[in-house]
Amino acid sequence: MKKLVYLLSVVFLVASCRGDMGNFTEVDRLPVIFPDYTGIVIPPNIAPLNFKINEPGEAFEARIYVDKENPVTVRSSSASIIIDQAKWRKMLDAGKGKSIYTDVFVKQKEGGWQKFKTIENRISEEKIDSHLAYRLINTGYVLWTNLGIYQRNLENFDEKPILENKSIEYGCLNCHSFANNDPNKFMLHIRAIHGGTLISKDGKLEKVNTKTNYTLNAGAYPNWHPDGKHIAYSVNDIGQYFCSGEIRIEVADMSSDLIVYDVEKNTVSTSAKVSTPNRENLPVWSPDGKYIYYLSAPPVRDLDDRINDKYDLLRIEYNTADNSWGKIDTVLIADSIGKSISFPKVTPNGKFLMFCTSNNGYFTIHHPQTDLNLLDLQTGKFWKMDINSDQTDSYHCFSSGGHWFVFTSKRLDGLFSRPFFSYLDENGNATKPFVLPQEDPEFYNSFIKNYNIPELIKGEVPFTPVEIRDKVLEDAIPAKIDPGVDTLYMKQHLQKKESSDSPHV
Repeated sequence: MKKLVYLLSVVFLVASCRGDMGNFTEVDRLPVIFPDYTGIVIPPNIAPLNFKINEPGEAFEARIYVDKENPVTVRSSSASIIIDQAKWRKMLDAGKGKSIYTDVFVKQKEGGWQKFKTIENRISEEKIDSHLAYRLINTGYVLWTNLGIYQRNLENFDEKPILENKSIEYGCLNCHSFANNDPNKFMLHIRAIHGGTLISKDGKLEKVNTKTNYTLNAGAYPNWHPDGKHIAYSVNDIGQYFCSGEIRIEVADMSSDLIVYDVEKNTVSTSAKVSTPNRENLPVWSPDGKYIYYLSAPPVRDLDDRINDKYDLLRIEYNTADNSWGKIDTVLIADSIGKSISFPKVTPNGKFLMFCTSNNGYFTIHHPQTDLNLLDLQTGKFWKMDINSDQTDSYHCFSSGGHWFVFTSKRLDGLFSRPFFSYLDENGNATKPFVLPQEDPEFYNSFIKNYNIPELIKGEVPFTPVEIRDKVLEDAIPAKIDPGVDTLYMKQHLQKKESSDSPHV
């Protein structure tokens, strides 16, 4: 009898709650939710946008739908809305190109239910590349202990390590890069212990040393040629400097040049045109493979120059058939826009070039005033993008389809860089960014590592962390200088750099 009374009371409770939902009061504003998944465009293959309802109450409900007659309903005694992945996937598949709506209800501690204004988002027709590769690093300044490069499946919440530095005696891992968003063709650098460049090609891993007797250092900041056979690098003498004021630390070049590494021939090419007293940096290929866009700043004279100089944007012709360098064009002069330029990336269709601007230097992650900008390569017009915040908005990467892109931003708290996604249309308009979805809506409130260099890729890296580790522990194969390089000039160039690299205080 007691059991029957209990079951009847549960049925009454459920029925009364459902009945109450029919007699709610309407609130004439959107609900406050975290993350802010309102007014956005999302890919049709993105993981569920779980969120927390930041409104006071004792019970919560969200109804998510493309078709109002078939909502995905989540009821919770907590404010966290966790969406069923299978139901979410089915809804997105059916809703490509349509709006997706979310109705939020909150039951007050004293009183009935409230319904907020409906959240309207839109589902894109175009998918985003299925995975994201990134480095997770502590908010430290000089040390690099306990870091790794990871890959996250954007279609669910699975995250796997590509390589963690605890497996290679805590050497520094950095600057991972993929050819045409292909997880089968990638490279990553290892610094200090077991130093070298790991390259994946033809289903195999190879460790090389791109430093030669005629180049400043091993390759640093990389970008793959569209043919998947060449990688453009800067070679840098980099230092970190503690500062006072808004920017607490600065990363800057003492000197830097450009090289191109031929993956198949294991040769390094450079030229007097890109190995000058100026600091050439951050090369990136045009989608047709005919040009390298890069940065250039004047030579260093003292410590202030390293920190305060501004970088121009240039491009140079390059012929991969014979590894020869051609004509240089000036694209944007820093002084003409009053900002330093960094991280140029051309859209896959070749129409736009996205770049960062900051007050000085090129290492934008420590600069709160860093913004994303877009240059129309056909008209020469450029503008600051509407997606910027009042915090750091920096490093970006395009999906292989050409419209979706990811960038890092510290807009959530001003401290930690997180991956945000946006859609760029044919006219250069970008949609409101949204942060990488997490299974726990409160994940970003407690996660204290930075997402660094997010790269969109079309699948999972095919090597295990153990396979990558074993290759890292091997000796590096030395690269050779390309026969077309003027080695006499390069010797003289390096001698001049060494003689001018006296310590600065």
